[in-house]
Amino acid sequence: MSQSALFLPFEEARQALIDDNTPCVESETVPLKLAHQRIIAEPIIADINVPSYNNSAMDGYAFNFNDLSVYSKLKLIGTAFAGNAYNGQWQQGSCIRIMTGAPIPEGFDTVVMQEQAIVNNTVDGDFITFSRPSKKAQNVRYQGEDITKGETIFTKGHRLKAADIGMLASLGIACVNVYKPLKVAILSTGDEIFEPGCQRVNEGIFDSNRYSSACVLNNLGFEVLDFGIINDDPNALKAAFEQAIESADVVISSGGVSVGEADHTKAVLTQLGSMQFWKVAIKPGKPFAYGHFKKKNVHMFAKRFMGLPGNPVSSLVTLHQLALPALRKMAGESITATPNLRLPLASTVSKKTGRTEFMRATLSHTEAGSVVTPLKGQGSGVLSTFSKSTGYLILDANQSQWQSGDIVAFQPFDIALN
Repeated sequence: MSQSALFLPFEEARQALIDDNTPCVESETVPLKLAHQRIIAEPIIADINVPSYNNSAMDGYAFNFNDLSVYSKLKLIGTAFAGNAYNGQWQQGSCIRIMTGAPIPEGFDTVVMQEQAIVNNTVDGDFITFSRPSKKAQNVRYQGEDITKGETIFTKGHRLKAADIGMLASLGIACVNVYKPLKVAILSTGDEIFEPGCQRVNEGIFDSNRYSSACVLNNLGFEVLDFGIINDDPNALKAAFEQAIESADVVISSGGVSVGEADHTKAVLTQLGSMQFWKVAIKPGKPFAYGHFKKKNVHMFAKRFMGLPGNPVSSLVTLHQLALPALRKMAGESITATPNLRLPLASTVSKKTGRTEFMRATLSHTEAGSVVTPLKGQGSGVLSTFSKSTGYLILDANQSQWQSGDIVAFQPFDIALN
């Protein structure tokens, strides 16, 4: 049996993580101002039209389009403001000065921008002619053309973006029902790991994984519970896990899931629950572990465990590509496939078959168009290339060679990594 046959294929592992989880958090009502990046817990239905009335799309002059076939000039009879509508009656051969957002009065159906209007002052009043031909209904925003009363604006599980908040405000919505943040405990393991700012001993390294993981999780609105660094002691690790599952929905550790002698995570998890899988055909990051903690009673949700590799790049890639889809679903978010761009490759690339590979890459722009450029330094410990890259070059597990100009999959970094 080949080594790759011992690993769960990447797509299968990702889908298994998604399928094995359901929303596990309750909902709460929050003010709209605090709802950015929150996940809605029920559909939102519009109870008004937007716009709520026909209005002008710009400053100009409103009139009845049919009058242009009869009158060479239109008499100015009034003015309409956004906060002060024109209340007079339409008259044949007339027009009104109108401001952006002002209601279109009955009888008027077309607006010409003020730059195309010529004002003629006479003893009989002001008359308007136009420098360009007009089209009926131009520059008119109709009632409900943006949002129709009764329309479903957002479905359950939608993550609210900045524009979404503005849309809800335009509907007069002041509060929304959203899921409470998923609680995620994070910890790093290893005697060689030291907190930034502390004095390192011997061959120690500073803990970068907890910091990058916390940023990713915070970007998505999760509540991060930091349990720090746990030494290579199975009793200490067990105690940390037991404490974490008292307050968190999910526990994520980095390090301790490979086959090293001091890697106790798998053994401890087996005592506290069950391991679902722990080897995935992904590069970087094959020692990714996933499991369940034991329930305290049959009615409880079984808390989840995700073990990330200790190498910084492997940790970040597996968190992003494997853990996050499941975490987002647990948080109540609707999961959709991440879109990839199909673009030419800038240079020859080769790899071993058997694992889906996520290379750090950038988009380079040439006269012929955009191309994908993999960065030098793809080692699982070379975190600097992650900072310099803008996305992943995704290489199929079953292919080993790509030539310059070949069309490849490029996945730009999303909000989680920015």
